[in-house]
Amino acid sequence: MSWWKIALVGLLILLMGWGLLAAQKISLMMWGGAVEEKEVRGYLAAFNEVYPDIQVEIIRPADYWPKLMAMIAAGTPPDVFYMGFPEFVTYHKMGALFDLQSYVEATPDFNTLDFFPGTLDAFRDRETGHLYGVPKDWSTYVVYYNVEMFEEAGLPTPNELFGYGKWSWFDLLEVAKKLTKDIDGDGKIDVYGFAYNFPGRWKLLPPAFGAKWVQAPEKVVVDTPEFAEAIQFLADLALVHKVMPGVTELAEMSAPDWFANQKAAMFICGRWMTMKFKTLPFKWDIAPVPYYRRMYTWVDLVAYCVAKDSKNPDAAWKLVNFLTGPKGQEMVAQAGHAIPIRMSVAHSPAFIEALPELGIHNSVHLIPITTAPITVFDHWGEIWTAINRGLEPVWTGEKKAAEVLPEIQAEIDRILAEG
Repeated sequence: MSWWKIALVGLLILLMGWGLLAAQKISLMMWGGAVEEKEVRGYLAAFNEVYPDIQVEIIRPADYWPKLMAMIAAGTPPDVFYMGFPEFVTYHKMGALFDLQSYVEATPDFNTLDFFPGTLDAFRDRETGHLYGVPKDWSTYVVYYNVEMFEEAGLPTPNELFGYGKWSWFDLLEVAKKLTKDIDGDGKIDVYGFAYNFPGRWKLLPPAFGAKWVQAPEKVVVDTPEFAEAIQFLADLALVHKVMPGVTELAEMSAPDWFANQKAAMFICGRWMTMKFKTLPFKWDIAPVPYYRRMYTWVDLVAYCVAKDSKNPDAAWKLVNFLTGPKGQEMVAQAGHAIPIRMSVAHSPAFIEALPELGIHNSVHLIPITTAPITVFDHWGEIWTAINRGLEPVWTGEKKAAEVLPEIQAEIDRILAEG
C-alpha cells in the first residue's frame, strides 16, 4: 500500500476517533409506561436528525420521584427530566434546577408569547422571574365516552348535552344511571355508567362546586360547605348511586381499564390517555367535563427541567428547546400525548385534526374553561398527603366529608404555619 493510502487510512481513523470523542451524551428521565416511552423515542429520533452528535439515554424508573431525588442527592442527576408544576416548588427551593434564563434570551426563535398564558409562569422564580423549566405540554381533563354505548342506549352524547346546556354533574349522574347495567341478572353490576380515579383525582370537583380552596401559595382552605358538597357528591357516585366503581373495584382494575375493557361508558382524564386509547377496538370520543356552580376543568402541566449539576447544559438546552419547539410539539399532537404547549400548534390542523381516523373532537381540550393552572401552594406534597389521608374514610363510607374536613384543615394550617 502506498504511503498516501496509509496516511489516508490513518487520517480517517483519527477523524472517526475525534467524532466519537465529540459525541455528546445526555440523559432524559421520564415517567409513564411503555407506550409513552415509544412515542418519546420517536421524538428523539427526530431530534437526532437535527443534532446527530447528541446521544440521549432514556431513564424510566418505576419509582420516579424517589429515584430522581436519590440521583440528585448523589450528585449524578439526569441532565433533563420531567417536572410537574406542583413539585417544581420543592425542587427549585432545593437548588436542584438549572437557571435557563440566559439560554432563553440567547435563543431568538424561542418566542415566549407562543406559550399558553400562565404556563411559563408556573416554572419561574417568584422573585427574579427567571425560568427554571420549560413546559413540555399540558392537559385539560375531558370526558372520554363510548359512542357505541350511547347509541345503543338511545341517549344524546355528552357533547350534545353540553351543547343543549344540560351537562352539569347532576346531568352526568342521571346519564350514568341509564348506562349502568347488570347484564346477566346476578345482582352484580357488569357495566358502570362512569369510572374515575377519584381517591387521587378528587381535585376536579371542588372548584366546579364553588370552592375556592387554593387562595394563595400560603393559604389553603378546604373546610367549607362547597368543598364538602363536592367531595360527598363524588363519593356518593359509588357509595349511594352505584354508577361508578368504588375503591374496592378500583383496587381490582384501574378506572382507565374499566373504560378500555368496555366495563364503563364514561371516564375522565387528560389527553395523555389518547396514547393508550387510540388503539381501542370501539368508537369513542371526548366531551367537556360537567359543570355546576361554575365551569371548570383541572389542568395538568409538566415541564422539562435541566439539572443544576448537569455536565452538559448546552446539549440539554438543545434537547429542551427542540422538544418544546414547533416541530416537537407537532409530534406531541400526533401522538395523542397531550395538548401542544405552543398556541401556534394547538390551534392548527396539526392538533385540531390529529388522529383523523378516530374522528375525535380534539378541540374540546381547548375550551377555555380555565386558562391556567391553579395557584401552586407551598408544601404541596405534605398538604396533598394530608388531604388524601383525611379523605380515605369518606371514600369507604365510614364518615361524611363534612366530618373529616375540620381535622384536615387543622393539619393543613399546622403545615403552613411551620413555614
